[in-house]
Amino acid sequence: MKKLLIIFTAFFAVAIFSNQTHAQNFEGVIHYESAEMAKMGRGNMPYMIKGQRNRVEFGMGQKTGAMILVPNKSKMIVIIDEMNAYMEMNINHAIDTPEDMNKTEATNTGESKTIAGRTCEVWNMKSDEGTFETCLAKGMGTFMMPGRDMMPEEPPAWAKTLMEEGAIPLEVIEIKGNGSRIIKMKAKKIEEKTLSDDLFEVPEGYRNMSGMRQGMQNRN
Repeated sequence: MKKLLIIFTAFFAVAIFSNQTHAQNFEGVIHYESAEMAKMGRGNMPYMIKGQRNRVEFGMGQKTGAMILVPNKSKMIVIIDEMNAYMEMNINHAIDTPEDMNKTEATNTGESKTIAGRTCEVWNMKSDEGTFETCLAKGMGTFMMPGRDMMPEEPPAWAKTLMEEGAIPLEVIEIKGNGSRIIKMKAKKIEEKTLSDDLFEVPEGYRNMSGMRQGMQNRN
């Protein structure tokens, strides 16, 4: 999962750096499938978009939860249903992206695909983590966007392009040195529908464990 997070962070950190507000009319759920998550017992990852807010659900049975992202406030909330609790953190402190972005080479191949009924552009991406191919759809928001403070002062040219256009990945493929291709994540279903605001808020009665997390970090 680390590689996936680096890929998504590198591509979509550029969104908030822009002073422009990207037009988007998509509200709904993208259902991703991930082979790595399937090994952990959950192959489906619902990714919800409403305005600038995002929600990713995880877990199975009683061990369920969610990550809620409020990018314009650089805030992430982790919901832990089993404990009726939540933790809140600043995304700028949770993920380190500028160095990864500047080390990444990304090019638009000029090709396109249709995935889950949506057209997306095929991009090639090379970094220390490997070589990847990702298909980016426009007009559907962004994926786990961090805040402005995480931006390099001068983002690379590819980042500026995506900054101006906005995009979200519908497929990520890792390309091995022998030429083999492994699908790391792919959108299998896209539902365009109205989502309740409650999905992007802390459930009533959940206790705030953010202080406990901070205390553990201080001890380390």
